[in-house]
Amino acid sequence: MRARTEAIDKNTINPNQEIEIMEVHHHPKVEQKNFKEYFLEFIMIFLAVTLGFFAENIREHITEEKNARQFLESYRNELQQQAQQIIGFEDKFKKKLLLCDSIVQIYNNGEENKKLNYLASSTLRAKAILNIPFNTSVYEQMVSSGAFRYISNVELKDSITSYKNQIELAKAYNNEITDAIIKNTFEIGKIEDLHDLISADTSFSNDFLTHVPTMKPFQKLLDEQRRQLITFYVFYMAQAQSNLRRLRTMYDSNKELVEIINKELNK
Repeated sequence: MRARTEAIDKNTINPNQEIEIMEVHHHPKVEQKNFKEYFLEFIMIFLAVTLGFFAENIREHITEEKNARQFLESYRNELQQQAQQIIGFEDKFKKKLLLCDSIVQIYNNGEENKKLNYLASSTLRAKAILNIPFNTSVYEQMVSSGAFRYISNVELKDSITSYKNQIELAKAYNNEITDAIIKNTFEIGKIEDLHDLISADTSFSNDFLTHVPTMKPFQKLLDEQRRQLITFYVFYMAQAQSNLRRLRTMYDSNKELVEIINKELNK
């Protein structure tokens, strides 16, 4: 009987003990924050977002400056190559101008049969079409990629645009003059004997430079034919003289543009 009583006592839960257990498992009250603490948290979040925004802008600005520098360095190299082309073509147009002038004087003085050998060796070189193949790939890449927005120097932007316009005007002019000359080449071929100007020997390359042609003597030229021949070669002279003027202007613009780019890169 006594053992049974002890067992009941062991299984009996003290009410006070039960309350203590329940208090242990009860969730604590959430501490209420005042307005000042919320405001401080807002300020911290705002500063973090703002600093992140500024950091991203700084990163983009650094990237843009790096891209602008790379484009300008590549464009400067392109300009330097163009300067060498200008010098080379200036020399070619000078020679062409003098050559065509000599031919014009021969026809004007009625000496075509006296100086037939000179005409035979000079005619094809005088008629050679000279196109100035300016490489503008870097400029085109700058335009297509939107890289111009990386350049903040207004003077530099204006100079780049002006120089490109000079190139386009030179190309347009030469295309127009060349078309006019080609249209008259067939008629000139009816007057000049061109049967041997091009060698049929396939062992040579650039045969018009090494081949010495023969030309049949002219029949008595009519005044109209003589004027037609003179006008034809004067067209070449006008083209050469105009290109010399354009090339000299472009060379000065090229040199000035390179100087502006060097100043920009050395900032």
